[in-house]
Amino acid sequence: MSILFYKKPKYVPQLDGPLNLGSCQKFAERTKDCGAPIPPELSFERIISNKALPPCSLQDFLDYLAYVTHDAENLQFYLWLVDYHRRFRNAPREERSLSPKWNFNNPPSSPGCSGRSSPAFGCSDKTLSVLGIKDFEALEEADISTASTVDDFTSQYTATIGTLKFTELPVPDTLHSESTRQNANSYQPFRSEVNRIVAHYISPGAPRQLNLSYKDRAAVLHAARRTTHPSAFGPIKKILNLTLRNQSHPNFIRWSICNGNMPWTMFLRTFAVCNIAIGFLIAIFLTLSRASRWYRLFAALEWWFGITTLIAALQGLCVLLLHRRTRELRPWEVEDNRPRFGVDAEEAALRHSKILYEETKSRWPVKMELFGPANMSPEETWMDTYRLKPLFQKTFEREVPTQEEGLHLIQNKIAWQAEAWAFIVTVVLTVFFTALPKGNLY
Repeated sequence: MSILFYKKPKYVPQLDGPLNLGSCQKFAERTKDCGAPIPPELSFERIISNKALPPCSLQDFLDYLAYVTHDAENLQFYLWLVDYHRRFRNAPREERSLSPKWNFNNPPSSPGCSGRSSPAFGCSDKTLSVLGIKDFEALEEADISTASTVDDFTSQYTATIGTLKFTELPVPDTLHSESTRQNANSYQPFRSEVNRIVAHYISPGAPRQLNLSYKDRAAVLHAARRTTHPSAFGPIKKILNLTLRNQSHPNFIRWSICNGNMPWTMFLRTFAVCNIAIGFLIAIFLTLSRASRWYRLFAALEWWFGITTLIAALQGLCVLLLHRRTRELRPWEVEDNRPRFGVDAEEAALRHSKILYEETKSRWPVKMELFGPANMSPEETWMDTYRLKPLFQKTFEREVPTQEEGLHLIQNKIAWQAEAWAFIVTVVLTVFFTALPKGNLY
């Protein structure tokens, strides 16, 4: 009976407005009643540690956030923060001592991080004032509900990603203006990198601005100006962990179950309805004729096939592709050599300098540029290519193998459910039409 009433993970809708710790906890509450549990093979830990296979790999997760939900900056910042914590922890002790741990309820007061005259990453006191925070000393003493004491970034959900090997190349000092270098706390480890991260993800108007509340944003900006310790990003760490784990991850698994694009899915639904209609026409035609009532059993084949296809297609699954263990290529996967991002002002400036831009990029286990323009760049060529592609080619797209067995487990349950319900409905319809007397009209 569990197969008949099996449900794939429910969709967890996004919350309106900026994210904070209180609102993100609602994701965890909604995930508890998310329909069928996600198999261990597709757990958040396996995907974030890049152990799952396509189409549920870390790269697929990043593409989903970039092109479907348009919030890839959450995962990009999360991966950087995991890597940054590891590199900060492995830094020499004397360097780490220059960046003390930040406690948002009781900020440290040390000569190395107490100066207010260091507007690093181009975010001055005036900029923070725009956020409604004018008294920074009062901010240190305020009770920020969404930013409790930050512990080391070694909890169980980050311990699972120890197999990832990130190597952040050092950012040359020449990337920053002379005034920024003079004002920044350059003696702190990774100060140049933290400045760029804040400028790209946290500062107001950043290219990949995280959807944070003004209070959390101001608190992190203030902390990052004082120290480069990973605890300065504590509120963001908690918010992104709750969001990615309890909202983005279940929705990604739900989306990955669909092995066909939307044009193919709509074609399947239309094809299924036509098969069901043909079954009714056969049954009605034979019932009104003088033919033996047993000929009406031929309608059962059309009913069963049509109902099975329709139920599966309503959940985005193509039974034919499932049996072939394949899926259609996503629109952004068709062009293998597409540029993932356009050329931003920083890259354009570096092309005229003595520094090779390739040497300033991070090396990640996914195709990701940590610094750059917004994730949905209008210069990505696949958008225009797909928009101009004929409907026939969109419908019958190229296929690639589906490698993740955990995904097959969910897809098979949906297919079995569709076949079971189709069998029940087909038996009822067949018994009904077979029991009718002959019409003897022709």
